[in-house]
Amino acid sequence: MRFFLVVLLLSLASCSNQEKQSQQTKSTGVNICRYSKYLGVFKTKNGYLIRIQHPDNQKKRFQFYVSNAAQHLAVLSSTHIGMLSALNEEKRIAAITDIRYVFSPLVKKRFKQKHILALQNEQTMSVDQLLRSKSEYVIYSAFSGSFSQEERLEKLGIHCIPNFDWREQTALGRAEWLLLFGVLSAKVPEAVDLFKSIESAYVRAKKEKVNSKEMISGNVTGDFWYAPAGQSFMAELFKNSGLNYIYHGTKGTGSLAYSMEKVMKDGSNVKIWLNPGFSSKNEIVQVNPKAKYMPFFKEARIFCYTHDRNKFWEMSTLRPDWLLEDLAQIAAGNTTKNLHFYKEVK
Repeated sequence: MRFFLVVLLLSLASCSNQEKQSQQTKSTGVNICRYSKYLGVFKTKNGYLIRIQHPDNQKKRFQFYVSNAAQHLAVLSSTHIGMLSALNEEKRIAAITDIRYVFSPLVKKRFKQKHILALQNEQTMSVDQLLRSKSEYVIYSAFSGSFSQEERLEKLGIHCIPNFDWREQTALGRAEWLLLFGVLSAKVPEAVDLFKSIESAYVRAKKEKVNSKEMISGNVTGDFWYAPAGQSFMAELFKNSGLNYIYHGTKGTGSLAYSMEKVMKDGSNVKIWLNPGFSSKNEIVQVNPKAKYMPFFKEARIFCYTHDRNKFWEMSTLRPDWLLEDLAQIAAGNTTKNLHFYKEVK
């Protein structure tokens, strides 16, 4: 009789705990994200529910309940650092991949002071080093597909959160991943307010655009010229800034791969060349001697972000308004003001 009484009490306690947990994680049903295709953030009674959809597998979804701010975060992409920096939450960063690719002065300082550890690579990072960092969450980008360490880290009590901002098809959809870091740092209201200001500035810059002459983007790697496809977020930015991108009508959200002969033919009237990947014409020719025969090498104005690429990779995803302002000035032929990311290549 006593045995059955104990079982009954344990069963009631279990049901009570499950009901309490269900109430805590039950969301209001309102997703505060409005642009992202893959991120959902929902308010709950005592925190936030994060839902992430895998871009390539509709059946694969990730779900996390966060009730308190994380004290230690391992962030494996430059964009993650930029978003935490924008919220003034660099102090929560405990591990990164490689300090050489960091723009934030405070993160560099904290790394020098040994408050931040380097993991080197997302796929082959040292688990021992990660444990030393005391990180509660690892935010990764899965550029190589799956995250090889995920199962092991979950067993060790470290939650792994995929960030698919790089797969978004709109600039504001990418920037909205700021809200994920707002949840992890307990700064959701601040993140929402910052995103609204970015959204307003982006819409304003879009309205002020001036249509440009023909423009091309990219450069040769190996045997092909790689350029943004017409349905990519970069093509959207080109359009919204007034740039007349010659491949705006192509299909796809990734990159195009064209022969040099095709690009030379298509680019005969190009007057603006963006993102060649180098800071000077000499560098372009050293890597690709045939570039000097491109019709737009001599005739077009060339712009790139490579003079400060760490700033670009860390901040441009979060600040599409700055990126759009730069591109709009380039489109209008008025680059007398200081550009946020770009500089003319000469």
